[in-house]
Amino acid sequence: MTNDDLDMVKLELECEKFKLMSYQLDDLLEQYDKLMEIRGTIQFKFFNALDNIKKNGIPVDEDYERWEKIRTSEREGWDEEINLIADLKYDIDDNLKILDNTKMRRMLIDKEVKD
Repeated sequence: MTNDDLDMVKLELECEKFKLMSYQLDDLLEQYDKLMEIRGTIQFKFFNALDNIKKNGIPVDEDYERWEKIRTSEREGWDEEINLIADLKYDIDDNLKILDNTKMRRMLIDKEVKD
């Protein structure tokens, strides 16, 4: 194996590492989407349960303002986390593009040298 071959293998390894990181971040962002969907479903079911309890004559102390403050705080925290992950993914994907371009240039150079 020549030094050029070794360099190419190292470059391919780096590309694969970045692809894995990108995939992991994509997966994490998808999990946040699911989390927000589940949280919305929970809120819907919670208010339906409260309505049912009230309809059956049981007094319920509803504090919609408190609930909204909790949800707003929760969303803000998630948004911060999502933004951090999205920024990191952007950086990872940019680096991956650079590595892919480098790999392609290397392959073209190698092909020209062989021809």
